[in-house]
Amino acid sequence: MTRRAALAMALPVCLLILGSLTACSGLDANSESTDPQPVHSPAEALHSTETNAPGTTGAGQGGTGIVDPGWDAAAQEAEGVFLTLHEADSGLEFRAVDSDGTILWSAKRPRVCSGFLVSDSADGPVAVLMDQQSGSSSLTTTASGFDLHTGNMLWGPVDVPGPLLGSGLVFAGPPEDFIGTGGPRTALDPASGAELAVEGDESPRILALLNTHLVFADGEQLIGEDLDGRRLWTRPVADLGLTAPEARETPWEAVGNSHALIGGEGRQRTLIDLRSGDTVATGIDGAGIDSRSRTLVTSDEQLHGFDLDGTKRWDVPLDGDDELTAVGAGLVVTESGAQDAGEATQARSAENGQPLDTAEELPFYGEFGAPHHIAETGARLVGDPASPLLIPAAER
Repeated sequence: MTRRAALAMALPVCLLILGSLTACSGLDANSESTDPQPVHSPAEALHSTETNAPGTTGAGQGGTGIVDPGWDAAAQEAEGVFLTLHEADSGLEFRAVDSDGTILWSAKRPRVCSGFLVSDSADGPVAVLMDQQSGSSSLTTTASGFDLHTGNMLWGPVDVPGPLLGSGLVFAGPPEDFIGTGGPRTALDPASGAELAVEGDESPRILALLNTHLVFADGEQLIGEDLDGRRLWTRPVADLGLTAPEARETPWEAVGNSHALIGGEGRQRTLIDLRSGDTVATGIDGAGIDSRSRTLVTSDEQLHGFDLDGTKRWDVPLDGDDELTAVGAGLVVTESGAQDAGEATQARSAENGQPLDTAEELPFYGEFGAPHHIAETGARLVGDPASPLLIPAAER
């Protein structure tokens, strides 16, 4: 992948893993925390004088059609609402922004509480934020769940053994002697904050909790369950080319609500269906789901389109070093990383993989390159994935 595309696909998981080293470590007791407060104000427009992109017009006089919510970390999204943090002088400010570019709510947290997660639940998307609570002799790490759309508290604060691990709503205790892999893990129900699984000496190991699916390793067997504890499937962990300890430390990234991408960067990743445990694709570097056309898209040397049950629908060869950057709102977007050819972007139909009029489908990007996330509302994230800008749905 291009460096930007690789970052776009990998950052949501890596951010949580790296952030877990410091998130709510109990070092910042005097920082302010607040419950989410309603804002309902438009995010700041990015004006053409702030860019070198010619011919970009849009919202407001001299506007680019792009807004800058002030985000300083990779954003997560569900149902057209985006969430990530802003680094303020006094600490962190989480900002939830809708697809029209309106800041819905904000919440303050200590600088060390950077871990967060947007998770699906039966009652809608939940924003999980970390915090600190004063105990009798020390600070306790906690998690709380909030309605992503309104910021209303749904549950919490709940004591957790440590920070978010990075494979869904899983929290890890500190490693023995604070060196090496993490300690015992706890998985929480995103809808209620109730403990779904807690690791003990003889219990199965928790690998991931992705939206409404739990994955364990019991010896050399992988086990998939729903959140009611019903077993959905089992399969040997060796099928993934991993040992059980390796599967425990390998990133698991949600792809929609039904699939998981396993592995780090490069064409060494595996896509499985969390409902059946079946492997959909191996040796891939990225994947995405378009809910509008109900298409699962993967990329290696080609783009591949599947029905959500894994039935192959279409294949399209990729030119040169073209790479998948985003899937959503009926589109599959690729970008060329060839330095002598510029940053060439191509839009395709998710339904059949056929090329679309790229200038019509992707009109505002200029120097910001291809979008690295497309919500089903049509809102897109562009620019540096670590400090994204938003193109509202109304401006596309």
